Amino acid sequence: MGAQTILVVEDEFLIRFMLADSLREIGFQALEAADGDEGFEILMSGQVIDLIVTDVRMPGAIDGMELTRRSKSLAPARPVIVCSADMLKSESYPADEFLAKPYTIETLAGLIARLIGDPWQTTPQTHSA
Repeated sequence: MGAQTILVVEDEFLIRFMLADSLREIGFQALEAADGDEGFEILMSGQVIDLIVTDVRMPGAIDGMELTRRSKSLAPARPVIVCSADMLKSESYPADEFLAKPYTIETLAGLIARLIGDPWQTTPQTHSA
């Protein structure tokens, strides 16, 4: 069994690259999507996704909140962390956690650890669409 997989959905290339690279250094597998449409395609591909980290405001038909709703309808127990500079935690439902931008990778890693454990945790928390 491999490391847990995190889907990073972020339209800003440098932010997405930095997040995915940092998560890989911690030990997670990281998949990248440039917008909600691409993120939803990955969810529907059958790829196992243990957690989603998504920006809210992105181009395309599916923003981060819509992606969160769709993910929750497919796999209600799959955690989603929503990140935004333009909204409040109280507006982030049904996400499991909210991070106000800017944030540190340490803060994100702490939330991920609380939601799904360490990268190599083998308890049955794996969620596919």
